[in-house]
Amino acid sequence: MQEIYTYQILKQCNGKAVIQMDESLLDVINTHLKIKPQQKQREVPYSVKKLHNFQRRIVPFFMNQFMHWAEEMGYKQVDGYLRAIHKKKTSKQQKFELGDLKKLFGAINPRTKIIQMETQNKWIDFLSTQADICVLLNNKIKDQSTKQLYIQAIENLKAELKKEIPYDKFLSVPKKEESFDSLQEESQELILNEIFSSDEVEEYAPTNKEDPYSYLSCAYRKFD
Repeated sequence: MQEIYTYQILKQCNGKAVIQMDESLLDVINTHLKIKPQQKQREVPYSVKKLHNFQRRIVPFFMNQFMHWAEEMGYKQVDGYLRAIHKKKTSKQQKFELGDLKKLFGAINPRTKIIQMETQNKWIDFLSTQADICVLLNNKIKDQSTKQLYIQAIENLKAELKKEIPYDKFLSVPKKEESFDSLQEESQELILNEIFSSDEVEEYAPTNKEDPYSYLSCAYRKFD
């Protein structure tokens, strides 16, 4: 005598169904059919997303510092070039964006070739000689570990200059398969909590035109 199985369709939608069935029927299905369980999509970990959010702050912060540094150092063409970009911002906060940096190192505009190339060179100088000092002396970055993250970001900004298209994928989130391996230690999570609980960092640390390193010794003594 053929066994009778019972089941009940609880829900149907978009070609899928939720079914309540006898366990004996489930055993038959498992025996005779190859059913591949639906795998849960592997999401980018929350800590990776937070790290990505921190990356979004890097360019606005350092470009703002760069603009003020250019003014302090008397680089009038560079300062004017950056302020022209800044004034065009329509957002309330008028922050620099990654697109501004990508455009600076993108195709050369024949009409502004000289000033664009000078600004590129001064950006490289800024990263090499002044960016770390701006971080160390910034009163709004209070946590030493957070300062270290910003200083590490300077190396990332420098590394982009070696690429064929600098800053083109600077904000890319790591691939899902790579994200777990690329995470830093658990302590970085605490560092990021400090970053995102603090105010926006825009304050500029003024420099000495004659000796841009004059603040460095006192900065290290202050934060030891």
